[in-house]
Amino acid sequence: MIYIYARQSIDKKDSISIETQIEYAKREIYGEDFKVYQDKGYSGKNTNRPAFEQMMEDLETEDVSKVVVYRLDRISRSIVDFADFINTLEEKKIAFVSATEKFDTSSPMGKAMLYIIIVFAQLERETIAERVRDNYYARVKKGALGGGPAPYGYDIVRQVVNGTKMSVYKENDDIENVRKIFELYSSPNTSLADVQRYLIEHNIKTTSNKNWDNVKLATLLKSPTYVKADISIYNYYKSKKAIIANEPEEFDGKKACVLVGKRSANTRKYSDVTDHLLAIANHNGIIDSDTFLYCQQKLNENKQIKNLHKGKHSWLTGFVKCGNCGYSFSVRNGVTKDGEIKYFACSGRYLHKACDLKQTHRVADVEEYVEKEILTRVEEKRKYAVAAPQEAKVKTLEYDKKIAEIDVKINNLISSLEDATGASMAYINKRIKELDEEKLALINMHSAEIKANKEKAFLPDFDYYNLSFEDKKYLAKLMIDKVILSDQVIEIVWK
Repeated sequence: MIYIYARQSIDKKDSISIETQIEYAKREIYGEDFKVYQDKGYSGKNTNRPAFEQMMEDLETEDVSKVVVYRLDRISRSIVDFADFINTLEEKKIAFVSATEKFDTSSPMGKAMLYIIIVFAQLERETIAERVRDNYYARVKKGALGGGPAPYGYDIVRQVVNGTKMSVYKENDDIENVRKIFELYSSPNTSLADVQRYLIEHNIKTTSNKNWDNVKLATLLKSPTYVKADISIYNYYKSKKAIIANEPEEFDGKKACVLVGKRSANTRKYSDVTDHLLAIANHNGIIDSDTFLYCQQKLNENKQIKNLHKGKHSWLTGFVKCGNCGYSFSVRNGVTKDGEIKYFACSGRYLHKACDLKQTHRVADVEEYVEKEILTRVEEKRKYAVAAPQEAKVKTLEYDKKIAEIDVKINNLISSLEDATGASMAYINKRIKELDEEKLALINMHSAEIKANKEKAFLPDFDYYNLSFEDKKYLAKLMIDKVILSDQVIEIVWK
């Protein structure tokens, strides 16, 4: 029995049809019985094909003298797969024949030539793939797009850039929604779920006209397509082991970035940018670097915003604790000569029987005191918010200077490796590692300071002298850790 195998990836004018391949293969039959296996629409990059797999199964049970193909790449373009196939045939003493290349593995010369041809076929394929990849990265370095659909908030248009016509991103009406998403999430107490809820309530859909979910929101917030890329963005992605296509001075705080790179199918976009290529884009960013980095810090920490403060009888519900036993206070109703009043009662005393201190605090009195203290803090925040940007700018310049100095030291050490001997090479590598760790620590410290300063300066846009119940609840959640009530004493523990 002789097997004929034919494969065709797709129908093209210059592609040899399955039928033609079989006719060529039949010329090697010489009147013997044969069976045909054919895979149409399957690539030769591997052997995961139904007819091929069936043929290999049949080889185990049938008496086969040889396998004939039109050309050897019909089996596979992979050296490993092809070698496995040939080894299987050799174990069963089955010959392999290529009808057009006149290779017959029943002879030593045919077998040797077969391996040589498949090695060069694989080399050519890898060389072409490398050229395509290098050309792709070279285009991205010049600001070209990385392929695929436009990010949310942009359209792809063709325009001339530096004398070359290329595709670039152009803002569309959805870009205002992007600004709103960053604005909402950069509020310290806002979670992804809060942003999602806002978008659904305002009927703001994704590009595919679907509701937003946490994964889509996180992907948008992590995308450097929107950031005004300055030196802090350069340092951030450098610390994430991305390949930076541009020099630090090109990160001018105006243009955005494109980030391209291969990732596994089960890895979310932007979750790991190691060895991805970051390049300055041809479109302007819309989000300042501090806001962008704050959002990255928040996403990396992945904090769940606790929703413990659902009380309807007081905007301080969930915050008020007993200074004696530590249990929470709840709101209860009482009757006095002035009528019905609300008061805080210790759950450790009346519910858990764990507190021996009898104390009563009117809800209105505690709320009045805490609101007054909050407004005092608001004024302090306003003063800080005025001075903070300039202080932050000076601090950023200090960090950037230190990081740049470390980069110079690292580059000098790398240059000296060429003339290094064994002992000095070990020392240089150790020193490079130490400097790299020092640089990463500075970047992390800077990111943490940005986050802390933003939270310290943040104030929602409220009428602070006409606050609603929900406004007060939000401010308490933003600013207060807990309110401790002891006998005749109110202590506020601030965040």
